[in-house]
Amino acid sequence: MADVQSWGWFDYSGTWPGFNILSGNNLDHRGDGLSVDPSGYVEITLNDWNNDGLIYDADIDGGPINGGETVTGPSMTLTPHEVALYTGSTIVHNGTTYTVNMEVTLFTNGMYGVRLLDNEIPEGHYSGVTSITLGTWNEVEYSGIHVSAVDQMFVCYVAGTEIETTRGYVPVEQIKVGDFVETLDHGPQQVRWIGSQFAIGTGKNAPIRIEAGLFDNDVPVYVSPNHRILLHGEMVDMLFAADEVFAPAKHLVNGTTIRSEPRALVQYCHFALDQHEVIMADGMLSESLLPGPESLRLIRPADRDALFDALPQLHAGWDAYGPSARMCLTKRECELLRWANDRERQFEKLDSPVIGRSFEHQ
Repeated sequence: MADVQSWGWFDYSGTWPGFNILSGNNLDHRGDGLSVDPSGYVEITLNDWNNDGLIYDADIDGGPINGGETVTGPSMTLTPHEVALYTGSTIVHNGTTYTVNMEVTLFTNGMYGVRLLDNEIPEGHYSGVTSITLGTWNEVEYSGIHVSAVDQMFVCYVAGTEIETTRGYVPVEQIKVGDFVETLDHGPQQVRWIGSQFAIGTGKNAPIRIEAGLFDNDVPVYVSPNHRILLHGEMVDMLFAADEVFAPAKHLVNGTTIRSEPRALVQYCHFALDQHEVIMADGMLSESLLPGPESLRLIRPADRDALFDALPQLHAGWDAYGPSARMCLTKRECELLRWANDRERQFEKLDSPVIGRSFEHQ
């Protein structure tokens, strides 16, 4: 988990109340109700040098001592001294007050930074935050900053993408458990689980934009980099002995009609059916959630528990869910398909590797 990207608010004007470098108990109820200046927003890198998913602090609290793990901001690199959680914290965003859990990191120089836990990020851009107030210290001594799920996204659609359901096209973030989604292979299928999370939409988390008309989509479609798109065509059949295959969006990027399009904050949404299916999103055929080992790792614990409750077969292992609806191409296979299409000049442009198709309802 080295070099994990995240963000937060840092106080550059002073130090934590009563800070004492010789103490390992600076973060306590003295922080209850503390106001944090929202103008201190920064993007940071959590440097997990030993790749174990935790950046240890430097105080003696019964856990391992920090061995060089740091937090890097735009102008300095800091070493964590203590980490605490303040429950019932509040932020005001565009006039709306949200109650959230806030993680506080106190550094060895007395500075401190606060971060929303990733499952607490409210919809909207950080610049809309006008007030931040810490809640109540939860009286737990943490050994460090857990980064194993920081700003990670699973295979999903960007909020606003419209999914074909039995009640028409519905924005993915408005789909509910119990709704019926149209599928290519098995007709209407009931939604068993929904998931949503916010992330900084830059770097590896930046959504992939697929130009309108490229795969029969009427409008540009935005998906996460690992989201798989349905491809078919003569070259697909020739190279892979299959009528249709899935390919991750990130392996189709050409810099023009399929490209990464960063944004400050992105909401990623997805849903699971009884099995992996081909579904219609803004006129483009792609996938429902396939809860494989990587997807399960990236889903937040609370959402993962809900997924296991909705699909109890997953308790027997991720492979108990069933196979992928189509063969999934690797990066090398996507490159081969692109090269073959270019060589044969079957399409007007290299950036149109396949032709999409629509549902043929009976």
